[in-house]
Formats: sequence, C-alpha cells, structure tokens
Amino acid sequence: MAHKKILVALDGSKSSYKALDQAIYLARQNQGTITGVFVIPLFSVNVAKPASKLGKTLAEGGKKILDEAKSRCAKNGVLFYQKILCGNEGFKLVHFAKSNQSDLIVMGSRGQSNAREFVLGSVSHYVTQKSQIPVLIIK
Repeated sequence: MAHKKILVALDGSKSSYKALDQAIYLARQNQGTITGVFVIPLFSVNVAKPASKLGKTLAEGGKKILDEAKSRCAKNGVLFYQKILCGNEGFKLVHFAKSNQSDLIVMGSRGQSNAREFVLGSVSHYVTQKSQIPVLIIK
C-alpha cells in the first residue's frame, strides 16, 4: 500500500523528530505529503487567540516545532501541511487522521510527558488501540 497522506504527531521530543524523518523517507518513496500535527493538551486554549500566558506559550512552542518540521520537509522535497489542535492528544490525533483521510499515522514511542508508561507512551498506546488507520511507532 502506498502511503500518500502521512500524518506525523510532533511534540518536540527526539522520538517525534525521528518519526518525522521516517515519514519524510516514506513520503519521498511514494510521492506523498506530510501533515504535521501538534496537540496542545488543554481544552481551554483557543489556538487562534490564546487568552492565557500558558496558552500563548504552548501555541508559540507548537508553531516553532511545526516550522522546524516544515523546514526539514522542504529540504527533502516533501510537501508539508501543519495543524495545531487542542484537547486530548490521542483522541485528537485519531479523529484528525480519520477526517483528513490520512493513509498512515507516524509517531514516536514516547513524547515530552514526565509520566512514563512501562513499554509505550500513553498517547502512542491510545492511538495504536483506537485508530483504524495504520500506525507506525518509531523508537
């Protein structure tokens, strides 16, 4: 199966950038595109106009991460789209991937969270369990 529309979950962690590198490789092989998604794990943040200082900081951080991803994709000749979402990370990733008609979700095994699960990060675990779209987890 050719993966033409690849969604990459980005949070600034080393494993999310490794996932981006793998997605770039796959996109180049299949003349595909990448959509980078950064999820702000707060329900009360309005991405367009964050009211709180924390909301602004998180939105700005997400924009920097997505800009870095866009630059990496451009250097490799891959078309990159970006999206910042707010809410439960796993749920938002699965829902966005489905509504965006993605062919593949690529994500790191662990993110930025301080809470560690034994084998797999909580967001990547949720996505692998709930997604009907194939998921590639990068360690």
